[in-house]
Amino acid sequence: MPTSFPPRPPNEPERLKALWHYTMNDRHHDEVLERITSMVANLYDAPYVLVSFVDEKCQWFKSHHGLAVKETPRDISFCAHALCGEGVFEITDATQDSRFADNPLVTGPLHIRYYLGAPLVSREGYSLGTLCILDTKTRAFSEAQRTHLTTLADLVIQRLELHRLHCQERIVTTSGLGLWELDIASNSTWWNDAVYALYGVAPDYSHDKENAISVYLAEDQRRLEASLARAADQQAPFDLELRLMPQVKALPTWVRVTGAPIAVDGETTLVAGTIQDITPLKQNERRLARQQRLERLINHLQTSFIAEHDLSQAFSDALAELVSLTESDSGFIGEVLYDAANTPFLKTHAITDISWDPASRRLFEKASLGGIVFSKQASLFGHVLQTGEMVIANTPDQDPRRGGLPNGHPPLSAFIGIPVTDNGTLIAMIGLANRPGGYQPSLMEELSSFLRNLGQLISSLRLRIQHDEAHQRLELSARIFSDSQNAIMITDHDNRIVDVNRAFELMTGYTRSDVLNQQPNFLSSGCHTKAFYQDMWQSLLTHGSWRGELINRRKDGELLYEALSLSLMRNDQGDITHHVAIFSDMTRLKKHAEELHFASHFDRLTLLPNRPQMLNQIREAIAHVNEGNTLAIGVLDLDDFQRINQQLGHKAADNVLISVAKQLRERAGNKGIVARIGGDEFGLILHDMNAKPEQLRAITKRFVVEQPNGLDSTSVAVNVSLGITLFPLDDADPDTLLRHADQAMYQAKLQGGDTFAFFDPSHEKKLKAQQTVRNNISQALTTDQFELYFQPQIDARSLKLLGVEALIRWNHPKRGLVMPDQFLPLISGTDTELALDAWVMETALTQLSAWQNDGLAIDVSINLTPQSLVHEQFVDTLRGALARHPDIPPYSLCIEVLESAALDDLPSATQILNRCRELGCQVALDDFGTGYSSLSYLRNLPVDLVKIDKSFVMGMLKRSEDLAIVESITYLAKRFNKQVVAEGAESDAHIETLQRMGCDVVQGYGIARPMPASQLLFWSKRGAINKKEH
Repeated sequence: MPTSFPPRPPNEPERLKALWHYTMNDRHHDEVLERITSMVANLYDAPYVLVSFVDEKCQWFKSHHGLAVKETPRDISFCAHALCGEGVFEITDATQDSRFADNPLVTGPLHIRYYLGAPLVSREGYSLGTLCILDTKTRAFSEAQRTHLTTLADLVIQRLELHRLHCQERIVTTSGLGLWELDIASNSTWWNDAVYALYGVAPDYSHDKENAISVYLAEDQRRLEASLARAADQQAPFDLELRLMPQVKALPTWVRVTGAPIAVDGETTLVAGTIQDITPLKQNERRLARQQRLERLINHLQTSFIAEHDLSQAFSDALAELVSLTESDSGFIGEVLYDAANTPFLKTHAITDISWDPASRRLFEKASLGGIVFSKQASLFGHVLQTGEMVIANTPDQDPRRGGLPNGHPPLSAFIGIPVTDNGTLIAMIGLANRPGGYQPSLMEELSSFLRNLGQLISSLRLRIQHDEAHQRLELSARIFSDSQNAIMITDHDNRIVDVNRAFELMTGYTRSDVLNQQPNFLSSGCHTKAFYQDMWQSLLTHGSWRGELINRRKDGELLYEALSLSLMRNDQGDITHHVAIFSDMTRLKKHAEELHFASHFDRLTLLPNRPQMLNQIREAIAHVNEGNTLAIGVLDLDDFQRINQQLGHKAADNVLISVAKQLRERAGNKGIVARIGGDEFGLILHDMNAKPEQLRAITKRFVVEQPNGLDSTSVAVNVSLGITLFPLDDADPDTLLRHADQAMYQAKLQGGDTFAFFDPSHEKKLKAQQTVRNNISQALTTDQFELYFQPQIDARSLKLLGVEALIRWNHPKRGLVMPDQFLPLISGTDTELALDAWVMETALTQLSAWQNDGLAIDVSINLTPQSLVHEQFVDTLRGALARHPDIPPYSLCIEVLESAALDDLPSATQILNRCRELGCQVALDDFGTGYSSLSYLRNLPVDLVKIDKSFVMGMLKRSEDLAIVESITYLAKRFNKQVVAEGAESDAHIETLQRMGCDVVQGYGIARPMPASQLLFWSKRGAINKKEH
C-alpha cells in the first residue's frame, strides 16, 4: 500500500461533473490523441506517455503509449497528486519520494522512477487529469520542454472539446432538435440537418432570412420577424411557439423556436437558437383539454340524470359541447329503437338546428319537444344502424352509402356516425358533420369514455321508464358507483357502512377502511337537532326517499355542506336491505350564496339590512301584527350631513354613519329593526308602537360621535329628522309605507329638522285624488278635450268689436263643460300648466288666422299663468308660435298677466314682459286693483293696457267705494298713457258710466257671454252693439 494517499481537490464534486461533461466516460480509441502521445514519446524519448483522467475511484487512460494497462486505482495514481497543484507536476525520483516509495507502480514490474505531468484543465478551470511522461529512470527536462508539454496538454483539451461538441451535435441532430444561426450583416442563415427535416426542404434550399421566415403562417411570420428584430437591436432572447405553413401533410404543424443574440464589442453580430417539433406536445395538450372537457361533460350528464334535471337540455348541452370539442359544424345524439318488424330506427335526444326553410324549421322545433325519427336505412347513419359499426365519410357526395340530402339542406362536407353500445348492444348513435379536414377513426377511441358513459346513461334512462323512481335511482347509483363525481355511501339494514366510493373519500377525508362497518353518525357536525334526523328518517321510511341539504363534518374538522339524496333498497319481500346516500359538496356554493345574500341584503359599511331587506322585514312584521297593536315604520335622515362630508372628509363621514347606526340599534331596542336605506337615511321598524312621542324623542335625541377622524379629532354632534307612519292606520304595502315615512321625514325637515313628524293618510288620499285629476288633464290635452271660448271686447265709444279674450274650457267626457277655476288650480306650477299655456297660445293664433281669412281682423288676448311669466323658455315658445303664423301681426296678440303674479317676482316678470313687447305683442295687467296696487308698479311695469277687475266694475253702481276705485284706476292709467279695459260690464248703465269716465275698452255679460269660435263670426257681423240688444 502507498505510504501517502493522494489528496482530493476542494471542488471535487464539481470537478467530477466537468470530467463527465468533457469525456462522457468515453474510453474508446482516439486516433488524434494517439498521435499526440506518440509524438510526445518521440520528442521526450520516453517509454510511457499517457492521457490520464482521474475519476472518483480510478485513473483511466484515454491514450496510453507504451503501456498495456488501461486504468489503475486512484489511490496509487501519480496524476491524482497532480490535480491539487498548479502547473506541471514532477516527481524526480519516486524511489526517494516518501509519497511514492512504496507505490506498486514504483515497486512493481513497471518500476516507475520519474513522472512529469501537464494538467488537463477545462475552460471552467477544473483539473481533469494530465498529459504525462513516465520513465524507469530519472530524467531532467528544460523549462522549454516543460512549456512545450503544457502546450501539448492544451491540444489534448481542444481535441476533447471538439469531440464533445461533435457528440453533442450528433445527439441534438439525432434527437430532432434543429440548430440555426442568422448572420446579422448578411441575413444569411445556417441550419443543421434537423431544420431541413422539420421544414421538409432539400439541403440545396435557399435559406436566407426571408425564405427561412416564409415557411411559417402569416401571423407567426410577423411575430418571428419582430422577435429577430428585438434580438438584433435590443439583444433580447426569445422563445416562441409557431405554426408552419401546412403545405405538406407530413410537415409538423407546431414548432418551438428559441433565439439568443451573440454580441461582439456590444454589437449583435449573430442570432443563434433552436427549432423543435412540438406538434405531439400540442396535440397532447389539445387531447388533454378535450379529455377534461369530456370529463366535465360526463359529470354534467351524470349530475343531471341523478338530480332528475331536464334531460332534454342535458343532451342538448352535451351535443353542443361535442360539436365544439370536435370542431364540427353540427350533429345529433339519437337513441336506437326498434319497430314492430325489429327494424332499427333513430330517435334524436338532441340535434343542431340547421333549418333552412319554414318546413325544416318546424321539424327542428318538433325535435326540441319530442325528438325527430330517422328511419331511412339507405343512408350513412342507416349503415351504422344496420352494422353497429362506425361510419366515416370525408367525401360524402362520393360515398356509395349516402342517402341524399333534402332540397335546400346545407352542404355536407364530412360526416362521422359513431355507434354507442352498452354490453355489446347498439343503443344510441352520435352523428357529427363538417369538421374542417374531415374525421379520423381515432376520434371514437378518444370519445370512448364519453361513449361508455352515454351508453350507460341511455340504458339507465330506459330502466327509469320501466321502473319507479326509487328503483331507478338505485340502479343508476349502482351503475355509476365507481366513477361518479358524487359521493356515494351504502349502508346495510342496520345502517352500518358496507361501501363508499372514491368521491366519498375525497369529500369527507375518510378512507374506505376508516368507515367500513361504522354507522354514519361519525360525520355529524352537531348543526342539526335530534328532531331533524327523526323527521328525515320518518320521511325516508314513509316515502322510500329523502332529499335535502345536510351539514356534516369532514375528517379535518371543517364543515361539509351536502346536497343529499337518500334512498331505500328492498328485496322482493319488501324488507329493507340497504340505504343509499348520494351527495355532492355544496360548501363553496353555500359560502358563495352566503356572500351574495349578504351583499344583496346588507349594507357593507354599517352591516345593517339594506333597503330590499328592510322591505322584506316590513312585510314579515305586517303579517304578525296583532289586533289592537300598531307597527311604526320610520325613515330617519341625518340633518346637514353634506356639511360633515365636506368638512371632515368621506372617511370621517363613514365613521359617523357607523357610529349613528350602532347608537340607533341601541335606541331601537331588542325588538326594533334598523336598516340603512340610503346614503344618510336609516329605516326603522318599531313593534307595539302606539304613537308614543317619548320613544320617538329618545330615538331622535342628538347623536354624539366621538373622534370620527382619529384620536386627535373632536367629537361631532349630529341632529336627525324622523318620519313615522303607523300601520294599520296607514294600511299600505311595504314600499308605500316606506315612501310615506319618507314623506313624513321631509315634513320634519321643513320644520327645521331635529324632530319627528307623522304621516297623515288623509292628506295622502287628497294628493292621490289631485294627481288623478292632473293625469286626466294631461290626457285631455293629448286627446283634444280642451276648447277655447272667446268673449268680445268692444270700443267703449263706438261700441265696435275690437278683439276677444280667449278663455279655456274642458269638454269632459263625463262631467260636460268644465270651467277653468275647477281644474287650473290643480296643475299650478306643473309642466302640464306650461303645456296648456303653449296650447292656448297656438290655438288662439290659429283661430285668429282663420278669422282673418274670413275677413275678421281683430285682436286676441290670452291669459298667461304665473309660472310662464317667470319661465325662461316662455319667450322662445312665444317666438316659435308667432313664427308659425307669419300672417298674424304680433300686435294682434295681447298677453294678459295677473297683477299679483307680476308682483311675486317683479324683476323676472319685468324682463319677460319687455321681451314680449320687443316681439311686437301687447301686454295687459289683469285684475288691477286686487293686489298691492302701487303707482310705482303702474309706472314701471312694461304694460300697454290695464284691466280693471270685474268685481269693482260690477259693484260700482251700488257702492261708491267701488265707483271711486274704478274712477281712480282709469284716471291713473290715463296719466301713465295706458289703455283701460273694464271687465264686468253687466248692463247699459255700466257701459254708459264707463264711457263717461273715459274707459277705452269694455267687456262683460252686458256685451256678450264667452262663446265658441264658430259663433263669434256670426256675432261680429251685426256691426256696432245696440245697447238694448243684450
